[in-house]
Amino acid sequence: GSIGFKINYKEIDKESCGDPGTPLYGYQEGTGFLNGDVLRFECQFGFELIGERMITCQNNNQWSANIPICIFPCFSNFTAPMGTVLSPDYPEGYGNNLNCVWLIITEPGSRIHLAFNDFDLEPPYDFLTIKDGDQSGAMMLGRFSGAEVPSHLTSNSNILQLEFQADHSMSGRGFNITYSTFGHNECPDPGVPLNGRRFGDSFQLGSSISVVCEEGFIKTQGADTITCHLEDGKVMWSGLIPKCEAPCGGHYSGPSGVILSPGWPGYYKDSLSCEWVIEAEAGRSVKISFDRFQTELSYDFLEVHDGPNLLSPLIGSFNGTQVPQFLFSSSNFLYLLFTTDNSRSNSGFKIFYEVVTLDTYSCMDPGIPVNGARLNHDLSIGSTVSFQCDPGYRLSHEEMLVCEKNHFWSHPLPTCDASCGGDIRGPAGIILSPGYPELYPNSLNCTWTVEVSHGKGVQFTFHTFHLEDHHDYLLITENGSFAQPLARLTGSERPAPVNAGLYGNFKAQLRFISDFSISLQGFNISFSEYNLEPCQDPGTPRFGWHTGSRFGIGDSLSFFCNTGYRLQGAREIVCLGGGRRMWSAPLPRCVAECGSTVSKNEGVLLSPNFPMNYDNSHECVYSIQVQTGKGINITASTFQLAQGDILKLYDGKDGTAPLLGTYTGTLMQGLFLTSTSNFLWLEFYSDQDSTAAGFRLIYHCFELSHCDDPGVPQFGFKTSDQGHFAGSSIAFGCEKGYTLHGSATLKCMTGERRAWDNNLPSCIAECGGSFKGQSTGRILSPGYPFPYDNNLRCTWIIEVSSGNIVSLQFLAFDTEASHDILKVWDGPPENEMSLKEVSGSLLPEGIHSTLNTVTIQFETDFYITKSGFAIDFSSSLATACRDPGIPMNGSRNGEGREPGDSVTFSCDPGYELQGESKITCIQEENRYYWQPSPPSCIAPCGGNVTGSSGFILSPNYPHPYPHSKDCDWLIA
Repeated sequence: GSIGFKINYKEIDKESCGDPGTPLYGYQEGTGFLNGDVLRFECQFGFELIGERMITCQNNNQWSANIPICIFPCFSNFTAPMGTVLSPDYPEGYGNNLNCVWLIITEPGSRIHLAFNDFDLEPPYDFLTIKDGDQSGAMMLGRFSGAEVPSHLTSNSNILQLEFQADHSMSGRGFNITYSTFGHNECPDPGVPLNGRRFGDSFQLGSSISVVCEEGFIKTQGADTITCHLEDGKVMWSGLIPKCEAPCGGHYSGPSGVILSPGWPGYYKDSLSCEWVIEAEAGRSVKISFDRFQTELSYDFLEVHDGPNLLSPLIGSFNGTQVPQFLFSSSNFLYLLFTTDNSRSNSGFKIFYEVVTLDTYSCMDPGIPVNGARLNHDLSIGSTVSFQCDPGYRLSHEEMLVCEKNHFWSHPLPTCDASCGGDIRGPAGIILSPGYPELYPNSLNCTWTVEVSHGKGVQFTFHTFHLEDHHDYLLITENGSFAQPLARLTGSERPAPVNAGLYGNFKAQLRFISDFSISLQGFNISFSEYNLEPCQDPGTPRFGWHTGSRFGIGDSLSFFCNTGYRLQGAREIVCLGGGRRMWSAPLPRCVAECGSTVSKNEGVLLSPNFPMNYDNSHECVYSIQVQTGKGINITASTFQLAQGDILKLYDGKDGTAPLLGTYTGTLMQGLFLTSTSNFLWLEFYSDQDSTAAGFRLIYHCFELSHCDDPGVPQFGFKTSDQGHFAGSSIAFGCEKGYTLHGSATLKCMTGERRAWDNNLPSCIAECGGSFKGQSTGRILSPGYPFPYDNNLRCTWIIEVSSGNIVSLQFLAFDTEASHDILKVWDGPPENEMSLKEVSGSLLPEGIHSTLNTVTIQFETDFYITKSGFAIDFSSSLATACRDPGIPMNGSRNGEGREPGDSVTFSCDPGYELQGESKITCIQEENRYYWQPSPPSCIAPCGGNVTGSSGFILSPNYPHPYPHSKDCDWLIA
């Protein structure tokens, strides 16, 4: 992957532009960064300056231009005794279509030494060629490509030519080469190995130098000591220049040491799998401490196992920058595994280890989670420790750690994570992007719901905000809908505070979306609640009351009226949010109306405008319906009608019911009237003359006597049952195949005596019938499941939609064999297209028509009767001939069922074919059928049998043979 970037930032004073930085391979002149100050930039020797050489701090606190850059030229001659050669734009990538040439020229009699510090070219299309001399025929010392860093090179002459070519497509990081010059009787300066120390400073012929690697590094090239000697007439070192590198794995058994990621202190490579084993003396433990740790988040992992190998218990898996301060093994082994993917890399890790002695009476320090704290410090056996996270983080698990007798903790150390979404309740808090302060992952969809105290708003303040501009964004809403959010935030400009919750739900929602590509640091947001102005007290309607006593945003009041009054207006009003406080609707009224319909078991009826006078020319109807099985008692607590104004009461559900009485003046005052059902009907009339105070009627219900249970018809069921009280009803239906005879509904009559208005109906299996337009149904023999009668002739006609066929499925069949016969025709009987005739007790196979009509006829004689039959029918669309099946005791050749297809049949030995051996599928408009009909295989009664071997079967075998048969077989 790419090397990425590193950005430094710092606060700046007002009226200042801040330090703009120094170009790579350049330097800055001037020390002031205040308005009006000027800075000058220069490049190191050999580099060219691109951009403005001088920039000015303007009054808007911005520099007049970006700082320039120092680039290494593509063509140049070097005459200094030492220097550096870089590929263009190193290390950002050199670009495409390059052909660069550099000459290093020294004093005659001198030689040149090249040391490769970094090398990364697209193989094999981009390459660097090095020649010894500047002539066209100069000897080539090497041609290099790829990512492997070449070894040191030494010229034989005083001139080296470096030629770099890059093609039109991909590019790598490039190269960084340092050169130095030396005389003919000395070796080139080997330098001081990176991550090592050199002993010896003389490079003359016969001199030696030694190299020792720093702790954590091993010598991967060269010997401990090399000598400048003469070989084949050339002065050179006796071996390769030593190189010290961090190894990929190893076995460590010393009392302390350092473990480094491969490539440290540079970036580690892709696709690594490195294993380290730290072994201590028996009875001792290994402690590791993390000095530095930074890997690619979510992709490059360091696993730490409590034991000697990968199968040992996992202590933790770490990535990004989140690691504990230290970890302990419970035995004398600790195993580390570092794996990386094939894309981005990072600076890696530096880990110190040491061998420690286990305490006999305690557990090892479990550590403290990153972004968290430990609440207990007693580590003795039986003690417990718990943890808490910094604001905005959540514990990976809530279990307390118990120091057990085996010196192990009962659970692993928890982590404190910035999670993807969640519900947060409280007056204040912190919201962090997932993984904060690390880069957030790709392809996120996180939603947080923040709920503060009732009647409060919530304010969000942004402390850190860095998202990929346009592609990654944060939405804030207060109604749960993100289609029209309060704010849509993206980029790296820190947003101003955002207020939410103004509309009374005391909640706000945040949704964070990231795409599949670039990710940044994310956000750190704090929230706090603040007071919202309440609504004013709306009051209480006359003749009513309300529930609810708070008037803050989102609070609601519910209104109710005294008995007999109707609420006019909104039953519930809500204090609305926004810039101006107001209720969602005006205060409702409680009114006594002209007429009403009530269904409660007790209540009050009022004349219009009660307790004030009613108006002239009223015609008001009141209807009372109480629970079924109850009657109604009604009396007047107030009754005062003007002359000519009357109130009529009817004992029923409308004005056709018996009249209980007509009342005017004060005649109904104190009377007690009773209904005989659960209904009362009242009519109030006022004329055009004077009016009065009206009436207030109070009613309640009481139990009425009920009708006896009528039962359920055989083969039937109840479809509804309102109870058995006066005025209630029961409805009945029949099971499939039966017809209801009688009234489908019985009603319990009102009056002095409770009785049903009709007899219980019956469900009958009838003799014949017509089924037109039904896709499914059932046909039963008359009286089924009881024996049918003698001398029956029943006909059923089934007609389905045109283009469909009818299928019959026999559920039960038992008739007098040969005497009580069921006949089935394809269409009406006059078509003479018989499908089947059946009798007896053998359950017939399914029957399928070729037309959309089937006729079924059942005839019985005067003698024996049986239980009869039950047949289900169904319809389906005809698109081909139906499967003709395989005859019992036979076989079929051919599977086609389309028009024109033919199949042939044959019988097993001992059986004869009844019908034609070959049938063909015929189509006539919407009709598909086999011609002739499919045959059957029967065991005949007698016959001539030929052949050297064969079978003779009793008639109808394997079923029982019939009565009264005399069969002869001749075997020839």
